[in-house]
Amino acid sequence: MSNSQDTQKTLEVKIRPYSNQSNQERPDQKGVSRVHLCRDALLDLKLDSGKPCYLWKTNETEHQRKEAVVWLTTEKSLSKKVIQMSKTFQDLCGFKLGEDLIIKATGVPYVASAESIILRDVTAQEVDATPELGEDDKPHWEWFLRESLSRAEDIFPGMTFKNLSLRGPKRTFVVDFVNGKPSGLGKYEESSSVKISSIVNTPSQPGMNGSSAQLEIVDIAGIDQALKKLNRFLSNFDRQFKFTWAQRSCAVLLHGGHGTGKTFIINKITMSGWAKNVMRLDSDVKPATIRTVFKNAKLDQPSIIVIDELESIVSKEDSLSQSLAKALGEELDKLAESGSGDSLPRVLVVAATLDISSIPIALRKRGRFQTEILLPIPDAAARKAILKSLSAPIAPETHDELLNRLGDRTHAYTAEDLVSLLDAACEIAEEKVEHNEEASMDEKYYLSQDDIEQALLVVRPTAMHDITLKPPSVRWDEIGGQDVVKKALRRAVETPLLYPERMKRIGAAPKKGLLLYGPPGCSKTLSAQAMATEIGFNFFAVKGAELLNMYVGESERAVRDIFARARAASPSIIFFDEIESIGSKRERGGKTNNVNVLTTLLNEMDGIETLKGVTVLAATNQPQALDLALLRPGRFDKLLYVAPPDLAGREEILRVKQRKMDFADDVNIPELAKLTDGYSGAELVGICQTACDDVIEKCEQTGEELQVHMEDFLNAIKYVKKQITPALIWGYEQWAAGARGTLE
Repeated sequence: MSNSQDTQKTLEVKIRPYSNQSNQERPDQKGVSRVHLCRDALLDLKLDSGKPCYLWKTNETEHQRKEAVVWLTTEKSLSKKVIQMSKTFQDLCGFKLGEDLIIKATGVPYVASAESIILRDVTAQEVDATPELGEDDKPHWEWFLRESLSRAEDIFPGMTFKNLSLRGPKRTFVVDFVNGKPSGLGKYEESSSVKISSIVNTPSQPGMNGSSAQLEIVDIAGIDQALKKLNRFLSNFDRQFKFTWAQRSCAVLLHGGHGTGKTFIINKITMSGWAKNVMRLDSDVKPATIRTVFKNAKLDQPSIIVIDELESIVSKEDSLSQSLAKALGEELDKLAESGSGDSLPRVLVVAATLDISSIPIALRKRGRFQTEILLPIPDAAARKAILKSLSAPIAPETHDELLNRLGDRTHAYTAEDLVSLLDAACEIAEEKVEHNEEASMDEKYYLSQDDIEQALLVVRPTAMHDITLKPPSVRWDEIGGQDVVKKALRRAVETPLLYPERMKRIGAAPKKGLLLYGPPGCSKTLSAQAMATEIGFNFFAVKGAELLNMYVGESERAVRDIFARARAASPSIIFFDEIESIGSKRERGGKTNNVNVLTTLLNEMDGIETLKGVTVLAATNQPQALDLALLRPGRFDKLLYVAPPDLAGREEILRVKQRKMDFADDVNIPELAKLTDGYSGAELVGICQTACDDVIEKCEQTGEELQVHMEDFLNAIKYVKKQITPALIWGYEQWAAGARGTLE
């Protein structure tokens, strides 16, 4: 059933009022849950009048959807982009006129029967001094309510039957649960069970099987520690405390990056059946609204107040945000103080934020959001658990092996990213099946390794979505020479990842930063790119000069943002090319922007927040220009001199180029290596390119397809001048000796 729902078409519509009075809700509430659309909209959605549908706001997720019944409008010329619904239903769903909604078929042909309906007598809340409904009178009212329920037909939680008269004072009842759920629709039948709650504020509400619904979240893979902490907090609402001195809060704050499961957990909590009422505070809330919501929540316990994206309400520095933060803090204080010492008021406040540092400290103290639960980016073990919990269509014989391998490869993927990855793989597989003329409808289809490989090229981890500086795919065997640099880089970056137990046993700490320095054109940047390609880390490439082109303040923010993203996408490499642009020595009267950027870089590399899983690489042609603070332990721990290639290195570079060039038999690579003593790797590549240009010109002149001969290389050497002088090399050696002495 779930698969069919996922493929249903959606339509975006705007709520408009009825212009025809006959369509307004009736006193008997028949058709209150109907939403009216034009014929074209129904055809698009493949719906007929009387079939159920889902509705949710365009700025919400589908998890927050409401259920309604579609109906063909009686109004002529109603736009396909318009939906009409009763004022009562708007209020209960939290919809407003003019709002944009998404509508979608439920995938089932009819509204399910209401096997059980639970109502509550709310007369005392509306009329003072009205006596409570006696236990002896309840059976009579339950029988009497059947007539009202029968006339209404489609029943939903929140539906209210006002001023009903049996004997004695008139009474008002509200539907709390249909089929044990605090949301959804059910069609009244003669066989429906109709009950009136015995207590207005019940300790726990009935669930699907008639037992009490427990406030506990289960069956979420990959967040074991966070789930344990959350359930411990939630159990406080059904607990008698033995240590009554402590003040306990009713509020919990979930925080973590995009796609880590914050909204998913909130929806799990609200759909647990524990609460009678779920209220939400949105970004456009006012201080008075906050006070009203908390007041209503305390009157209608057990209840839940949801604040998704808390930072959108209280993180700004304007007067409105400060007023909202103050009102929210005061209401949380009142709520905490209203407990009896041995128990909490049955009002749960659950909030979520992407950035916990943006939430005012005043809201994170005792009695307020003092319980904070981090939903981390899943590690390899958590990713494997998440993938296996999704029941993806993978052949049983390869299921575990394929998902284990995928879990190891998907660094920085959140739970949502993993779901999106499998969605993309299914789309790719679906397209293949559609083009397969021999495919059978009865055949069982499974995802293949190739489907997943293609999906990995499409779906990137959320932390990398707007990172555009992606390095070229460079392999070690494409870089000639530099064996010492390659070995040092691999040992510094790979060893902590592959042999953590060995590092721990010996007492070695991972290198935080590696500085590659040396003359221009000696493969510093290529080495960094190859390191990222070979090990499969996420790669953040930054040119120092580009940061300084930003406005004052923006450069520092960009540096902080890069490090924050790298932590979220760990294991990762941050590569600063031309680091001397932002890491030059601080001098009196120097540009403030440069100094501030350097200070930010130093703090990020060796600050309070650990750089676990993040390696910083940097390259420079001017190491002598760097501020000494960058070279201290805890920052650039290892300095790697990338020298011009030696004889063996030059020969290797030429052999690498030979793979992609048409060398004639007379080309003597060892001899060319000797003739190019002192040339950089880039200059050797330049010689090869110059030789190619000469051959192309000869081909055009003769009309023949010629090879690259030794003579072409000898001519090219005359044109390409080497830029690296003995004095330049001596300068690097002198700096290296001085830097080592400084570090010692």
